[in-house]
Amino acid sequence: MAYYETVSRPTTHLMTTEKLASLLDSDARPVVIDASIPMPGETRDCKAEFKEKHIPGAKFLDLKECSEKNTSNAYMLPTPDRFQECIDGLGVLSSSKVVVYDANQKVGMFSSPRAWYMFKVFGFHEVFVLDGGLKKWVAEGRPIESGDVTSKALSDFKPVYNGNLVKSLDQIKTNITDKNFLLVDARSEGRFKGVAPEPRKDIKPGHIPDSKCMFWTKFLEGGHFKSPEQLAQVYKEAGVDPMAPHVATCGSGVTACFIALSSYMLGNLDVPVYDGAWFDWYQHAPDDLKVDVPSE
Repeated sequence: MAYYETVSRPTTHLMTTEKLASLLDSDARPVVIDASIPMPGETRDCKAEFKEKHIPGAKFLDLKECSEKNTSNAYMLPTPDRFQECIDGLGVLSSSKVVVYDANQKVGMFSSPRAWYMFKVFGFHEVFVLDGGLKKWVAEGRPIESGDVTSKALSDFKPVYNGNLVKSLDQIKTNITDKNFLLVDARSEGRFKGVAPEPRKDIKPGHIPDSKCMFWTKFLEGGHFKSPEQLAQVYKEAGVDPMAPHVATCGSGVTACFIALSSYMLGNLDVPVYDGAWFDWYQHAPDDLKVDVPSE
């Protein structure tokens, strides 16, 4: 029996471009947020790109600014107070429906699952990822606009941190012995096996003991998410049961959220992310708990 056939609560937090277009023309207009960041190696100015072209009425959320500042890992979760500051001015109310997207032109989607995960961590559940992102929206000839978009309305939503969706280095380390969950890594197989470089020169590739690799691009096809049946096959090929306890990780905490969202789509609604990811592990874990790290 396929994994997806055992799912008890199949669900989705994706939104199609067709659905978003209809909502934008209705009284139930959602808050639309561009959460674009550059992929590793890119020098894009995502905020400038947003001003040039975005979905009508969308606001821009700078994920790098909306992060923990006392670390060199650029995208770690902010405090609840900092998250509140970030969404104030975006027009997000506790009664809102939020749709996040990104404008990645290479693969269609990259950072929007991270924004989805952040909203979930802070207790906001009516948040959806635009399947295919701005690339699909534009390709379909849907309307765009330019310039800054601001909202004078402060958010009445009060973030409440859900620590069950976040794992720390110590919790990952303890699990190597206790084996309460499987750690699943969204980086490429080359980085996981230590034969391809990490984006940051001060971090060598490799992986955490007993983890499995499930490269985030395998969840996509043609710039949008695969069907639940196709996602279940991705998990099966990686040796990961989507309904069993597992924790997502990656290089810096961004693409791990593809695993969290894909598992959510298959019915596992509470997959945590190791927020520090390999960046944190490589810097702070003992050397004997780093697998396949090249000597030079």
